[in-house]
Amino acid sequence: MTNISSLDSVIEARIKELSNRYRCESYLDELLSDKLRKRVTFKDKRPSVSIDDPEGRLKEFFSDHIEESFTISDVQRLKGGGANEGYRFILTRGSKIEKLVLRLKTLGAICATAAPREFQMLNVVKEIMPTPQPRWLVTDPKYFGEMACITSFVPGVASPSRNVPKATGLGVAYGEELRQKLAPQFIEYYAKLHSYNWSGQNLSYFDIPQPNTTDAIDWRLAFWERSWEQDKIESHPTMILMKQWLWENRPVVDHVSLLHGDFRNGNFLFDEESGKINGIIDWELSYLGDRHSDLAYTMLPGWGSFDEKGNFLVAGLVDTETFIAEYERISGLKIDHSRLHYYFVYNYYWSIVSLIGTGIKNADLKITQLDVMYNFIAGLGGRFIDDVNKLILEDIL
Repeated sequence: MTNISSLDSVIEARIKELSNRYRCESYLDELLSDKLRKRVTFKDKRPSVSIDDPEGRLKEFFSDHIEESFTISDVQRLKGGGANEGYRFILTRGSKIEKLVLRLKTLGAICATAAPREFQMLNVVKEIMPTPQPRWLVTDPKYFGEMACITSFVPGVASPSRNVPKATGLGVAYGEELRQKLAPQFIEYYAKLHSYNWSGQNLSYFDIPQPNTTDAIDWRLAFWERSWEQDKIESHPTMILMKQWLWENRPVVDHVSLLHGDFRNGNFLFDEESGKINGIIDWELSYLGDRHSDLAYTMLPGWGSFDEKGNFLVAGLVDTETFIAEYERISGLKIDHSRLHYYFVYNYYWSIVSLIGTGIKNADLKITQLDVMYNFIAGLGGRFIDDVNKLILEDIL
């Protein structure tokens, strides 16, 4: 039987080999390495997929981090968030009452994410759009078992509750009345994000790509390649084809933007009566790079739906022509359709890595409460493989 020290040395050698081969952002490199180390510790014991006594843990954290007396009340687990956990609660200090949210980054998430990066990005973008306000960053796992961040609570809904047809894809359908209110805000915040001058901001958890280079996409490709190498159950010829095509055709970035990474329907909360967007949420995949990467992701068919006349709507909100024209008008940034095509392929690539690589691996290890769902949605990865084969073929022909 292999002892722990021998196993540790094997894992460390594997980590060193992967780090040297795949040069991604330094903090993300640490994240992927830590994931491999943690998998060793639960080889014979399934880790908990939910924290015990969240109220007690919150009390312990705040006892160590605020001086005045306080109470914690109304602790409720939030729906959604994938394998990452979320809890809403009320923190009362004298006459001050705060509605807050605790967000945990768990090992079983389908994408490797980090609380410090999300917390830091929220501190930057809170100046230009409505977001959860970052309040505390929790890096010591003794409190919640994993790193976490505590933010303000954003009221609202992610999808309408009435009088709206269901979307046929993965996104959300809104109905004509809500679309008229939500679409202009959605585009405006997107344009402000990509055109924002972030220089001088604290982004120490991010590597900063240089304009007129391929730094950003090089690091992203390396990150997803390493994720695939660590998590894949078996190889796939389309993954080899995509990897080669993406490296051979990678474009330089003309303007380095802050990128959300998951900007779409379902990731903003709005007031159903007024149609006002109260907060853009889920910044865990954010990074700096080419705006076309964000835009292509938002424009993927899976997030879209069709209006009453059968016209395709980007993110279930607006037709493609209007989306592009308004984005360019507000941001002052042009959309290059050849780069958009490239990033369509790229977004399919990392989605497939997550769906039939990491998701299946996590389900096999039984480390989340979503094992059944991860196995189920792997079928979507197969659909994406078919889609991306057609995209690459278009380029070749």
